[in-house]
Amino acid sequence: LGSIGIPTRDCTSLLIMSALRDSADSAGSGDTAGTSLEVVQPQVLGASTTSKASEKADLELAATSRAPGVPAEGDESQNLQDRLADILDWDFDFSGLWGRGWEELIHEDAGQMGDAYEAGLLGSVLGDGEAEPEQGIKELKKEKEDKKLMSSKGLISNFLLSIVGSTTLGLARQMKDSGWFLPPMMVFAGAAIVAENTRLVTATIDKMQDQTGISVLAYPDFAYGAFGIWGKRFASVTSTCALIGMTCTFMVLASQNFNLLLPIKWHWMGCDYCGRKWWALFLTPVSVLMAFGNPGVLMKKTAFLSPIIVLLTVVFAWIGAGTSIGDSAEIPVACQTPREIMPPMYRMLTLDMMLQLAGVGSYGFYSFAVIVTVPTMRNQMKEPKKTAPAAILAYLITLFLFLPIMLLGYAGFGNTVPENLIDGIREDRPIGWWALNEPWETGKMSTVGTALDLFITLNLLCTEAIYVPCCMMAIEASFPSVFREGPAWRGKAMRVAFIVFRLVVATEVESFVAITNLVSSLFCVCNNILIPIIAFHHVGVRELSTTRKV
Repeated sequence: LGSIGIPTRDCTSLLIMSALRDSADSAGSGDTAGTSLEVVQPQVLGASTTSKASEKADLELAATSRAPGVPAEGDESQNLQDRLADILDWDFDFSGLWGRGWEELIHEDAGQMGDAYEAGLLGSVLGDGEAEPEQGIKELKKEKEDKKLMSSKGLISNFLLSIVGSTTLGLARQMKDSGWFLPPMMVFAGAAIVAENTRLVTATIDKMQDQTGISVLAYPDFAYGAFGIWGKRFASVTSTCALIGMTCTFMVLASQNFNLLLPIKWHWMGCDYCGRKWWALFLTPVSVLMAFGNPGVLMKKTAFLSPIIVLLTVVFAWIGAGTSIGDSAEIPVACQTPREIMPPMYRMLTLDMMLQLAGVGSYGFYSFAVIVTVPTMRNQMKEPKKTAPAAILAYLITLFLFLPIMLLGYAGFGNTVPENLIDGIREDRPIGWWALNEPWETGKMSTVGTALDLFITLNLLCTEAIYVPCCMMAIEASFPSVFREGPAWRGKAMRVAFIVFRLVVATEVESFVAITNLVSSLFCVCNNILIPIIAFHHVGVRELSTTRKV
């Protein structure tokens, strides 16, 4: 036995099993002789036999007789996964997220996608009891009772709708002067940070609900359970300010996109070629409708179209960024900007490069800053325990949608990439266009650029129809004694002030990327990084591994 590699501690079981098998064979043939070691050895080595039971016993013996510490075939990959799970402190998996497949997504999740989207946004700024009686967070309790809950696929779809939108147009711009490596890695880091903090939020909610019985229906409830009333107030203020900043970003970008599609060349108070400012003024009635009305009701009815809009937005962004590679072939080699893997070290240590990389990090993080909706979305899940894995899968999908836009854009545009991707998707450029100051903005809009413009603008309008009413409710809830208990004209005056503020921002601020970075660094960081981490340790959920702490 030792000569064929079987450990001596397995000899007893081997001899017993072989003896029983040979006794059965000899009984059938009339042979009453006992077994010997010579009979056993060929069978262990896999000699052929006519008995199926013998073959089965041989396989079982081979599976159980390996040396200690030697993994069986197929176990190495599983052991690697287990080791990675130990390193990352991975306490869940993605199995079962697909559930009942397309039927559940189309027939159940699609019908409540709009309601879940609005409830998630509202839950980022209003806690239980702060919304109006007829709408908002209180509807979540009724949905729980009626069992109108989402599957994991519904949560993934909602997060994709929240993330993929206006940020798509500024991704290629982040590659400017930063090389192939750093910008994608910083966007990846933003996704990784949000993924980790999503795990922290869900774990903290479980701990709070198990220990104190507190009901966490919204993000302010989460902050209240962790820090008390002042934590709730801080989270509500930062979330409301972030919401206001996002609506201003939408206004700036929408006015730019309309001017690219239908350019206006009128003068604006001494400004030449400021058609975007005229479009900001023309879009003001839409702001009035959204602030005083509730167009979100109509938009929620057509929410099932949102995944199609998002898909087409990404596809046309890929195509548009890819066409720049062909157009760049017209540029003489001597005039092309070099593409580099990373900036040289002496440039990376300059203040300008540090600020630029900080902006890239802010933009990449802003793209995934949806943690404030996690508590509300979790409350609408059929299986709340799957919230974190479903959310992380949504982040991964979005990351793989974003990276091609960045890489294709840098391969084509180089360091002269326009801030708005649509502005660079043109055709019929003049002779020598590559020698001009802003070469990619010359010519007329191509079919792909027009299509991308239409889908992005449609996405913005649908998003604003939900964001603006939620923003109005958040402001009113922040000052209930002023707006809800006082005369009605105060609420109307607040809405008028909000509309004027958006118009001023859209006419005076040209860069939507600058507003995005500002909102991200001031407010999104608080609710998506600081509060989740501090709450997790303050509540004392559990000790983390060194890897996760880093």
